[in-house]
Amino acid sequence: MDKRAIKYGGMLCGKEEVKALHRSIAKSVKTGNWQQNDEGALLEKEAAKFLGLKYGVLTNSGSSAGLLALSALELPKGSEVIISAVTFPTIFNIILQCGLVPVIVDAKIPTYVFDIGEVERAITPKTGAIIAIHAVGNPVDWVALKKLAKKHNIKTILDNCDGFGTTLHGKKVETYADVSFTSFHAAHIVSMGVGGGVFTNDKKLSQNVRVYRDWGRQANTNAKNKYPSLPKDYNPRFIYEKIGYNFQILELQAAMGRVQLRKANKIKKLRKANFEYLIKHLGIYDLIMPVSVEGAEVCWFAFPITVGPSVDRGKLVRHLEKNGIETRSMFSGVINAHPAYANSEYQISEDGLEEAHQILKRSLWISCHPRMTQDDREYVAKTFSSFFNA
Repeated sequence: MDKRAIKYGGMLCGKEEVKALHRSIAKSVKTGNWQQNDEGALLEKEAAKFLGLKYGVLTNSGSSAGLLALSALELPKGSEVIISAVTFPTIFNIILQCGLVPVIVDAKIPTYVFDIGEVERAITPKTGAIIAIHAVGNPVDWVALKKLAKKHNIKTILDNCDGFGTTLHGKKVETYADVSFTSFHAAHIVSMGVGGGVFTNDKKLSQNVRVYRDWGRQANTNAKNKYPSLPKDYNPRFIYEKIGYNFQILELQAAMGRVQLRKANKIKKLRKANFEYLIKHLGIYDLIMPVSVEGAEVCWFAFPITVGPSVDRGKLVRHLEKNGIETRSMFSGVINAHPAYANSEYQISEDGLEEAHQILKRSLWISCHPRMTQDDREYVAKTFSSFFNA
């Protein structure tokens, strides 16, 4: 069996993206404008339409998109934000950066997302928002979550960095949340190389996101200056109303992203085929296969695995890596276990984090990216076979 290199991510990229980049670069050289412009405006509209939403704002990463989405809610300082224990650290970070308090609930095997019942038990009068993290693209039960959020008047944010294109009961998952964000990193579904986006049906929220992204100024306004601390003739386009950021993108990224967006359904189909092949061929071993909520059509970012009692995860990982199959842990496993947060303020759900600790110790994921060939899939299956039959 020849050793291969099967990386955790693989972008479906070809001549169309190269041509789009060349056209955009040539235009920027001519005009001198490299920041987001016409291509960016088009991608914002096209991506929002793809998701069934009204508004989209592009930004430089999924992490920045998350920070913008949470900032735009403008929750009172000290408000609580409920998240799953299994998350990427930037989700924990944005809560702290906004002066809010993370409330951590358990993640479940084999979905790797939180349970809505446990979320409800974690709600207090200080709860301002719930961030639903779709680990490796797998969605939460949005029907139940939306009902819960409405009952308690709580905002919902969807972290769908991993699962752009996922649907639930025939609707894009983004349509269930008050605001959602995604990543356009090269390892994710649709790519701008690096980048992200925030999406919503709420016009005020989308305007807030744009202001926070653009240094804190409302650049697309012709309103008169209403601030007595500034001269009456001061251009309102350069009045800084919020403490914002500079999270803009390059126009060439958007040109590339528009081509990628047109491939989104094809990418989803290829990822699904790889995922189903792995389910069939790895499900025969002492491994727990992933499960999704009823009605979900997932655009899988990766293939998550939890090893059974007879399996030494460390030995399995070493065997896979030795044979060129890249593995990753399930993000943080348990986010508050990491040293960065030793002195941070957070709360843990009274239900505890028992399954998240099992995920920390026993879970991993491998790729199901769209560039995998039939030979690649067979190689992965043979590599697992050689481990379990040794």
